[in-house]
Amino acid sequence: MSKAITQAIDRRERSKRGLAILVAGMVVLILPAHSAAQTLDQAAPGTPGSVTFENSCNVSLTILPRGPQFSKFVLAPGASLSKPISSFQQGGNNTIFAYPNLADSQCPDCDQWTDLGGPPGTKQRAAFMWQGDNVKFATYCHPSLSGRGICKAQHNCCGPGMVQDGTFGTIWEFTPHGAGGNDYANLSTNAGSGPYSPPPLCGSPGADPDDCVSKDANIFYNVPIAWSTNQNCSFTNQKIQRSEFQCTSVDCSDAYQRPKDDKQVACPQTSPARSYTVTYCGTSLPPPK
Repeated sequence: MSKAITQAIDRRERSKRGLAILVAGMVVLILPAHSAAQTLDQAAPGTPGSVTFENSCNVSLTILPRGPQFSKFVLAPGASLSKPISSFQQGGNNTIFAYPNLADSQCPDCDQWTDLGGPPGTKQRAAFMWQGDNVKFATYCHPSLSGRGICKAQHNCCGPGMVQDGTFGTIWEFTPHGAGGNDYANLSTNAGSGPYSPPPLCGSPGADPDDCVSKDANIFYNVPIAWSTNQNCSFTNQKIQRSEFQCTSVDCSDAYQRPKDDKQVACPQTSPARSYTVTYCGTSLPPPK
């Protein structure tokens, strides 16, 4: 994993950089929204001490955790699934990705995502590549494979064969029972300060080595996300009290836009009744074609 991607997806404990890369071909575990007999790593929706994932998209989603916690699972449109907070890695970063699932016949032509500029590292990723006419590609296509004339031949940019490798897409990061008696959660897109102003390149004049990205650094956004908790958290170093956060575009103000952006959310572990809800979409995704 590049230093830039590590910096972008691991904010909570900067002394513990570097996340294990998921093994390709990880088995998909399809779970129902409401099971009559809850397994050890599930909880009833709304249970105190749980995280509930909700799919409000018009397509199914693969929810992919990155790290040593539970296996990935699929949520049908309108479905939800709850996990006890105890099933997450405690005191360490849990990074959760979401990927829309399409049939091959539904996929856009990912080879046409030409604003990316070719293979990773050819052109620095910037927010405009995830906006405007590129929104449908950013939603459904793998950015490190798309725009290179290989998607139709390899069938791995979108659809059932899409490479869901935890290197791109909307992320929710969660560190339960972290330092100072807090849970920590955040959103991150790594888009920079404007459509054509990505984070500084590492090695460029004046660039902070802890606040820069490589030219092939991914942007972490594909589907809208909102998350909330039933008790207030402190948002940023200004300690603004909030309980709801959302990201409906790549440039959202609630998300980290560079490695040292001040978007930390600290949620005091004051009550075992605290719970979290992570909702994807809220509205229909853009038509893929």
